[in-house]
Amino acid sequence: MKGNEKLYTNIKSALLVSLITLSSYLYLPLPSVSGLSLQTVFINLTALLLSPWQGFFTVGLWLLAGAVGLPVFSSGAGAGKLFGITGGFYWGFLIAVPLMSRLKGNKAAFSKYLTALLIGLIVEHTLAVMFMCLHNGGNAASAFTSISMPFIIGDILKCIASAIIAVRLKRIIK
Repeated sequence: MKGNEKLYTNIKSALLVSLITLSSYLYLPLPSVSGLSLQTVFINLTALLLSPWQGFFTVGLWLLAGAVGLPVFSSGAGAGKLFGITGGFYWGFLIAVPLMSRLKGNKAAFSKYLTALLIGLIVEHTLAVMFMCLHNGGNAASAFTSISMPFIIGDILKCIASAIIAVRLKRIIK
């Protein structure tokens, strides 16, 4: 990677970490575990705008910032957030972003982007349910009902919005 290209990639990564953090605080409160935030949109954009390794690094940097106590998560900070009842989503983001980035392909195409994001969404929700099972005695049905089901429709809509935004952004930025 050339010097200017590396700088440009680092700037995109830093901007996305900032946007993920800011969007974590923009949420609709729900009566379940937590609210429906916009952070997923920027997690998705991280996957669609960066390479798999760059996306992994970006999400990893965001998680590390939260683990050491910086207020980057919507409801607190610290390593406990990563291992709490919603911790599966955080780990799911770390695993899903490079996967989605790899699956998106090289051309900005809505259908490829949406497919990649929906596969990533399955990974994220699967890990969220698994983590919740660690906290509820292994009851998968209860975990799915409380940690995944309330967010699925909103997350699918955010995948659609993210794919639309990314296709348009790809036309503007390289």
